[in-house]
Amino acid sequence: MKKKKLLNRIFMIPSFIVIISMLAVFLFFQIISDRYIKALTYDALKNEMDNLGNVAYEENDSKEEDDLADTSLIAPVLHLVMDTDGKLIFPAAPWYYDYEVKIAKAISDATTEEPEAYKDSPRKLNIGGNFYLVQAKNCSGIIENGTFFPDDSDKNKKDYHLIFYINITPIQNFIDNVNLVLMAALALSGAGSVLFLFLTTRKANRDFDNLKSYLISIGKHRLKVGGGCPNSHYSEIEAVITTVNEMSEMILESENIQKRFFQNVSHELRTPLMSIQGYAEGIKYNVIPEKEASEVILKESEKMASLVNEILFLSKMETTEPEFEEVNIAELMAEIIDNFKIMSKENNIDILSEIKAEPIISGDVKLLERLLGNLVSNGIRYAKSEMKLSCEIINNNVVIKVTDDGSGIAKEDLPHIFERFYKGKGGKFGIGLSMANDIAKLHNGSLEAASDENGTVFTFTLPQISHTFS
Repeated sequence: MKKKKLLNRIFMIPSFIVIISMLAVFLFFQIISDRYIKALTYDALKNEMDNLGNVAYEENDSKEEDDLADTSLIAPVLHLVMDTDGKLIFPAAPWYYDYEVKIAKAISDATTEEPEAYKDSPRKLNIGGNFYLVQAKNCSGIIENGTFFPDDSDKNKKDYHLIFYINITPIQNFIDNVNLVLMAALALSGAGSVLFLFLTTRKANRDFDNLKSYLISIGKHRLKVGGGCPNSHYSEIEAVITTVNEMSEMILESENIQKRFFQNVSHELRTPLMSIQGYAEGIKYNVIPEKEASEVILKESEKMASLVNEILFLSKMETTEPEFEEVNIAELMAEIIDNFKIMSKENNIDILSEIKAEPIISGDVKLLERLLGNLVSNGIRYAKSEMKLSCEIINNNVVIKVTDDGSGIAKEDLPHIFERFYKGKGGKFGIGLSMANDIAKLHNGSLEAASDENGTVFTFTLPQISHTFS
């Protein structure tokens, strides 16, 4: 399925809306102006037709007077009187102007051709470029002194054909001029709006093309992150560029960490492998006694197996979601101490326990076992005579401390002990502490270390669940 271009739609839809809106405004004005003209002229015609021959009004008939006064301001309503033979009776000759004769004759001829068409409602006639609103009716009356008076009761009455008309040319011209101005204004504003949308979308399209080229260059490592960064006219695209740069830096950092990780793993595995290979060759060529060589091979194999297990556990931790459940942290600490009794005896280290509360936390039991196990095994390895595990609740957080009385961690090594495969002067930290730090973060907690010549303290802090056992 062919995808639509977003910028084309951004340009087309507003442009279409602008054009439709302008057409709607124009049509609405046409309807309003047409109804306005009809309201004025139709009322004037109707009043003239209804009040023809009434030259006096009663004083209490003020409402009709007001209506007539209102319509008389629009344009004068004239009328023609014709007999049944089509002869013009009123106005009678002589005419003041020749054009009056032409207008009267044109109107009378038009109504004579279609007499019934003008009786029900007014019709517009175009005569010599002028517009007239015309309506006709049959009426009985008398002619006195050249003037027609409607009178059904007079015995001398005759039937006549009356034609009423009003010149609406000035009003029509005004409306036409307004229409021209309105059309010009709408056309100019519409063209300006469409041009603005076109220039805006073209500029945005150019920015997107630059962004696409920049992304491709970064993806192919042709540019360094931030190098040759395109400038955009819009803050949204600038935000995308900033996000891309930050993401690229994170990806590069992740790639560097991964490279260092494999390099360190390779180095850590190469050392015991070379040792195993050397002692195996010594056995083969009878250079090293079998007992001595087998002990070294066994020791190095255990070291390799331990490292491989840690790497596998780390890989699993990074690819599998933790399984959180309620954990009694005091019970878990007791199990850890029990698991390391043999190791502590072999190293002549006493493990002390100081548990002031039995808090319940939400965590993954296996991950927490690995975290505490790494801290305890490190404490046993570096302690002189004893180490202590404590647990208490401070500010609604569970605080676990693992303390040893060893010689401490060097100041230059302390900031780096949670880095994977970092080696300090006092020994090897490997990935155990790094893994413990990652586990603490997975539980929304923190792991910190403090050390001096009297020993080292690891502090593991994490939030507790609201209820506790005591």
